[in-house]
Amino acid sequence: MNRSIKKAIASVAVCGAGLAGALVLVPPATSAAPDQPRAERASSSKITDLGYKATVYGTKVIVDGVEVRNAKDAFAQQRCTRQVGLQEVADSVLSIPDNPLIRGGLTKSYTQTYKTAAAQGVRGISTIADLELGGEFGGQQTPTLKLVGLKSTADAFRKADGTFGHTEGFTFEGLTIGNLPDTPITPQLQQLLDILGSTVGNVVNQVLDLLTSVTGNTIEIPGLGSIGLAGVKSGYANKTGAASQSYALRLTLDVTGHPTSITLGRARTAVSSPVPAGVFQSRAMGMELFGGNDLLRLGGLQEQSIGCSGTNGKTQVHKVGDVRVLGGLVNLTGLEYALRGDQKAKGTANGFVSSKIGALEIPSLGLVIDGITSKVSLFKPKGTTKVKRTIDTSLARITLNGQEIELPDPGEVVDLGNNNLLRYRVVKQNWTGAEVKALVLTLPDLIPGGSILELGWAGAHITPN
Repeated sequence: MNRSIKKAIASVAVCGAGLAGALVLVPPATSAAPDQPRAERASSSKITDLGYKATVYGTKVIVDGVEVRNAKDAFAQQRCTRQVGLQEVADSVLSIPDNPLIRGGLTKSYTQTYKTAAAQGVRGISTIADLELGGEFGGQQTPTLKLVGLKSTADAFRKADGTFGHTEGFTFEGLTIGNLPDTPITPQLQQLLDILGSTVGNVVNQVLDLLTSVTGNTIEIPGLGSIGLAGVKSGYANKTGAASQSYALRLTLDVTGHPTSITLGRARTAVSSPVPAGVFQSRAMGMELFGGNDLLRLGGLQEQSIGCSGTNGKTQVHKVGDVRVLGGLVNLTGLEYALRGDQKAKGTANGFVSSKIGALEIPSLGLVIDGITSKVSLFKPKGTTKVKRTIDTSLARITLNGQEIELPDPGEVVDLGNNNLLRYRVVKQNWTGAEVKALVLTLPDLIPGGSILELGWAGAHITPN
């Protein structure tokens, strides 16, 4: 294993270990949501004619372009549902003891589906008490960035008159950048510093306007990394639904040699109709890697999903560029996801999710697997909640150290030597649909503490509630 790969593993391991030991989840609150008037509390849980969906998190960490899944701090997700009166709450303290360049405070996330006399919909709120980047690294003092009191809100709803609407907001109480080097700085960074030092006007809006106007929505901070936008405050409303999402800041550290991106304060909500057949819960992703004695969870690879009501029968295709995981420890090319969902007023529904990987390469093992595909197709007949499903997977070729290996049958485990195992086609299914992983690789020596790679993941469900 070369030195750069070892450093990448160490960087991610430190991040994963620190976060895994620091996250503390709190059960859902029974009182009103933060900043939610008591009059706006949701009624008791019941089925409506709308589909609701929300995703809220405090922080998301990406190292070397790969998401550290167990570092998604204060993650509150409401998967597609037709029920109002549901709450998801997550509280945590972001703390990475072994990484002195990232220090954080209390983070809270909240989602709720609700129905009042005025409207029914779904709202999400993310709050971060504080976060500080920078400090001493390699015997040198880096610049610092301190953020206090960040709050993101998103609300999508249908009003009593039948029209759809949305509201969203983004604020912070304080943002400071200090200990900059005694060298010329860019005009954009100087503009940011001038805004932060001003007492005139709305500082938050001025910061957001500046970040929106610069190339890449990002301003470099020499010797530390950058500050930018990971999204925009936006929303839409039409005859069949509404969506809302708040701004999220993206802070990047690059002083370690392994760029670490931290996305802050994401809140997304959506409400859609009609959903006479139920709601779609359909997702696709290329890979997840579990390892380091359960401290690491990397994956996502631009995971894709569809709205609760489906895609109106249109196929959504998403192509992902080539991916190098942990500096080339695992390489994937030709990733492509496709998703579709359609439902009719009479109560029938159908759709599919597929995940394709052109090739997987693990250089240290001499392992190459071509043509990894998986697909779940669904059909829900009228008058029943039981969903019919078809599961398809395929492999084109497996080579180990240049030698071709016979392709396995579904469920078969192949011994790759040195306790490395390949299992083909792992399926989990229930009344509403199915999930399939085309391949599961168990590799004890790939990284310290061992690892499991799940590849070609496709999941699709049509649920009544």
